[in-house]
Amino acid sequence: MKMKNMRSHAKLPLLLATAAVSADAKATRSNASFLMLLGDDIGWGDMHYNNGTALTPNIDKWTKTPGTVTLMDFHSGGTVCSPTRATVLTGRNHFRDCVNFVFSCSDMTQCVPDFKFAPERTFTIADAFQLAHPELPSTSQSFFTGKWHLGSLYKDSAKYGGIWSSPETHGFSKFNATVEVSPTATTNCQCRSDWYGQCNFGHYATQQQIASGHASTGHCNGHATPGEPSGDKRCCFNYWWNDDSNDHGVTNLSNPSPDDDSEYVTSAFDIFLNQRQGDPFVAHISFHNCHIPYIGTVEAREKCRKGETCRLPDPGAKPYTEWELDFYACLNELDGGVGRVLETLGDRGYYDDTMVWFTTDNGPEVNCPNGLCGGTFQRPEGPWDPPRHKKGLVGPGSQGLLRGRKRDTWEGGHRVPGIVSYPRVVGKTYRTSWETVVTMDFLATMMDVLGLDVATDRPEAQRDWAFDGKSIMPILKNETWPNRGIGWMFWNHNISHAKGIGFRYGPWKLVNTSMSCGHDKTTGADMCKTQLYNLDDDLGERHDLSQSNPAMVEEMSARFDEWYQSIQHSWDDESHCGYVPDQEAMED
Repeated sequence: MKMKNMRSHAKLPLLLATAAVSADAKATRSNASFLMLLGDDIGWGDMHYNNGTALTPNIDKWTKTPGTVTLMDFHSGGTVCSPTRATVLTGRNHFRDCVNFVFSCSDMTQCVPDFKFAPERTFTIADAFQLAHPELPSTSQSFFTGKWHLGSLYKDSAKYGGIWSSPETHGFSKFNATVEVSPTATTNCQCRSDWYGQCNFGHYATQQQIASGHASTGHCNGHATPGEPSGDKRCCFNYWWNDDSNDHGVTNLSNPSPDDDSEYVTSAFDIFLNQRQGDPFVAHISFHNCHIPYIGTVEAREKCRKGETCRLPDPGAKPYTEWELDFYACLNELDGGVGRVLETLGDRGYYDDTMVWFTTDNGPEVNCPNGLCGGTFQRPEGPWDPPRHKKGLVGPGSQGLLRGRKRDTWEGGHRVPGIVSYPRVVGKTYRTSWETVVTMDFLATMMDVLGLDVATDRPEAQRDWAFDGKSIMPILKNETWPNRGIGWMFWNHNISHAKGIGFRYGPWKLVNTSMSCGHDKTTGADMCKTQLYNLDDDLGERHDLSQSNPAMVEEMSARFDEWYQSIQHSWDDESHCGYVPDQEAMED
């Protein structure tokens, strides 16, 4: 991509200098900390508390711990990776900040992404925390670890045709992250020949491929691993952190990563928390579990196979396949990671005054015709997407009762597990809520707790910008929560190029096309046309009411149109998505 410096962009300190904390905010500022735990490609029906196959004892226990609210109507802001990640940081729909889809780049040694996210430096969760705590060192109060997937980590990306868009670019003091997806076992083992023998390829390679030295986990995007023979398909995935003393302003991990990737990211968080010495913080742990290539450790797979950490297959059903065992073991390991984080917060005295969110970025892989997979709640059936996957099950992840999966605008594409704990507010009880919450609400709730106002405490130039998040403090306090509108579009902000449209208001859901839509082979119905569902009565979106309730279709279409126009305004006039950032201004 040819770079053009068409606009000037303020550096972070200048951006925050334009925002003034109100007197009320200063008076009510709390010592609360904030932590977002984000999984990857996990379905609404995958957690054991919602009848999932993999046992998740730590997460199950958490849902029954005083101070916790389990959110059964929780949604990702997008239907794929990068879009949802943008919504967590900004409290805005991802299109507002120029994120249409995703980029592919396995490691910074192989490619330099030119991914444009928030070119006007939209206010983020890290900025909000820094604004509320000017007394804390700005160099250590916020932390990101795990899968980034929102742009290049190199400060000098422009030299290579890329765009600098790292956690540091967007306000985080420290980070320890991969640029995109990574295997969930022995993550960086393919980065060097002398580490290759430690690789756990799981179901992605045969013993013959491993013995020949040409095994790979796949999902390799970029050039061949540096120093490897030309044409070698091995691919490096590695962790990087900010280090201004090194080239590009970052350095990478120079030793093999653990067998279980969740151990790496939770250990990185533990180190960060230890450095806080009791001071409040904001952190985002973005697990790779369980995006492709998902791989469980050998021990975890065997425990699942024996029924120690997984439900056994139904009587008469086939044994779990190797890819199912890898996926369920990956979920077991995610559960272990969440358990370690919660234990660390308790041991360090943070738990009661830390607002912790757990969710995932979208529904499970892979798509089924018309969003319906067949099989059982725990074990969906359907065609894989050859040649990427072996034929057999559609994918181990479960959308449960819902229609649709990752990329779909039906509920299964974006209704995902959701848990929030905040004992200081929720109190000495736990409960389940069916109120509608979305990832954009994390920043809004943070600002509410910190005594910041969206209308007055964002940077002056952004105070009239659209903001989609809503504080969920009323839900945490068990108070009334009003209906709200949420929109989803897959692939493109331009409605004529979108591959899926969905809009929710109260119990009503409008769908017009979805990634997996087509003609229903049973009924002959066109599932790419406009559909209307009442989710109170039809959570699985099986009974289209568009013909019997045209008035509601008209009302929901008008709500969608209003939302869509707002999105377009943000794209054009707030984030100026037709422009490319001024790299010199951002890199100084």
